[in-house]
Amino acid sequence: MEKQAEDHILIVDDKINNIYVLEEILRQPGRNLISVTNGNEALKIALHQEIDLILLDVQMPGMDGFEVAQILKSNKRTSETPIIFVTAELKDHKFVMKGFEEGAIDYLYKPLNPEITEAKVSVLLQLHRQQRELMEKNQALENYALLINNSADLICIIHGSSFLFEEVNDAVHTLLGYTVQEMKGSSLLNYLSEEGQARVKQLAAVYQPEFLFEALMYTKNNEPRFFSWNVVHKQNLWFAIGRDITRQKKADFEIKELNRNLERNLAQLQLTNKELEAFSYSVSHDLRAPLRSINGYAQMIQEDHAHAFNDEAKRMLNVISKNAQKMGMLIDDLLAFSRMGRKEITRVPVEFNKLVEPIITELKNSTPHKTKITVQALHNTQGDPALLSQVYMNLISNAIKYSAKKEAPEIEIGAEEKEDEIIYYVKDNGAGFDMQYAHKLFGVFQRLHSNEEFEGTGVGLAIVQRIIVKHGGKVWAEAKPGEGAAFYFSLPKINKPPI
Repeated sequence: MEKQAEDHILIVDDKINNIYVLEEILRQPGRNLISVTNGNEALKIALHQEIDLILLDVQMPGMDGFEVAQILKSNKRTSETPIIFVTAELKDHKFVMKGFEEGAIDYLYKPLNPEITEAKVSVLLQLHRQQRELMEKNQALENYALLINNSADLICIIHGSSFLFEEVNDAVHTLLGYTVQEMKGSSLLNYLSEEGQARVKQLAAVYQPEFLFEALMYTKNNEPRFFSWNVVHKQNLWFAIGRDITRQKKADFEIKELNRNLERNLAQLQLTNKELEAFSYSVSHDLRAPLRSINGYAQMIQEDHAHAFNDEAKRMLNVISKNAQKMGMLIDDLLAFSRMGRKEITRVPVEFNKLVEPIITELKNSTPHKTKITVQALHNTQGDPALLSQVYMNLISNAIKYSAKKEAPEIEIGAEEKEDEIIYYVKDNGAGFDMQYAHKLFGVFQRLHSNEEFEGTGVGLAIVQRIIVKHGGKVWAEAKPGEGAAFYFSLPKINKPPI
């Protein structure tokens, strides 16, 4: 049970005996009696704390009761505080009227009648309490009205049977273009699409204390707008909030369209991949067979009929055989590049020094010239060991090839750690290249040196880039003509999802 607040009563009298008498008459539970002996003290208390009733002696030295009452009534905080004048002598009509003019509500005459004094105080306290509650409720209603009319949503009361708007807030003008006066008394059905009208009638047919629905509405300019409604049903009235969700609906529609387009594109991509696989199969089988035949017959002619040809014929047969072999290598590289785009990568911890060691051994054994290869401590991270082996195979073999014409070819393999990535490098002291053409390095068939200078298909670096990008990293190079080249690639320290 809620505890009732105390009533604060201020007693002002310059005589202690009079204060004592009033305290004895008025003292009871729920009352806080505050006593002072002059007007200045009375003003200090009344202006700084809540007072429900003031019993004020008229005749006091210094500031009399009329002056105190006048100051209290002129102050916003105390203007509504009830005042009872207490007097023994000023009973003439003109003095009584002066008291009422200064804001008194009633008079008590000395000597005080306890029953009359208590009765008047009790009634005035009750009236003041009721007045205060009424003011608080009015303030609350004003706040609710401000809240409702400042809401961006449509807030209204709708009759549950006729669907007529009984009350509606100012947001209706912003949302639908109608004034409050135009909406009040009109039917909700007038603003709904046919589907919305049917939905509302269906909901009204069966009583529900609360329900939600969405409906298409039309503005005063006949513009369609989607609304989401939240309704509480009480005493055949719908207390409803309507929110404009047109943008949300439009966004949902656009997302669905994007998803449909994505599905179509995905289906097209799957079809393209199947066609690419078919093409790869064709390249692998249909083109290899005639190349093998060309190369095989050229070798047979050289072996069986070499004595019948002069040197020029033998040279041309060598060119045929060599180009057939080159074409076979090109097909192999193209197929590897194509498969790389479709291959899923796995991520496991990789020890890079152990990964590089067999690659260096293999390349040294298959290379006729001697190259000094220095391997620094390589930082470990996660990745696909098979694919990263291919990266190092391509980069190191390139470094060996392009440094082969140096008297003392050297290659350095190392790594350095950054904040969120590790950068690996392969450096050589070979032919190098002009940096203005660096953007061509990682494209398919893009070569910065002629085939007469250095043999190759122009696919190896494109494969390197594709592998590193799938790992979430990047590839770049730095070089100077005749002073060697450095190829870098980065890998994230953390396990990023594969592309």
